[in-house]
Amino acid sequence: MPYQSRLFVKTGVVYLVLTFAMGAVLLTLSSAGVHVPFIIEVEHGHLGFVGWLVNMVIGVALWMFPLDRARYADMQGRYPARAPLLCYYLLNVGLAVRVVVEPWQQLGQLKGPSVWLLGVAGLMQLGAIIIFVAVVWYRTRGPSRPAPGVH
Repeated sequence: MPYQSRLFVKTGVVYLVLTFAMGAVLLTLSSAGVHVPFIIEVEHGHLGFVGWLVNMVIGVALWMFPLDRARYADMQGRYPARAPLLCYYLLNVGLAVRVVVEPWQQLGQLKGPSVWLLGVAGLMQLGAIIIFVAVVWYRTRGPSRPAPGVH
């Protein structure tokens, strides 16, 4: 498994553990009658969906999707190594910023730069997905012409 794939998968596994740990804490607090602000539950969902699922999907996709030897001949059909790394950092830094800044803003503790920071976090994650799509798009298209004997 290439380094970039392992990085996404291992990060996904860390987020999986964090998501379940946070879920256990939230459940314990709720069972004890402690009110937990809704935004904390939203961030719990982001940790699970973006942190675990999206990292895992990208890591496995980079590893398993067919190679594009015509487009990336000098890389044995893989992808430019920096593209998935940039995707990784944009996705995960964007997630970290959102998970910290959004509750801080919603709970009224952060004013002013929070809107700008959340916008940057969202654009970072969007950029990560655009890079991912650019890397895998041509690796997922079908053959340009049918194989001989296939109608």
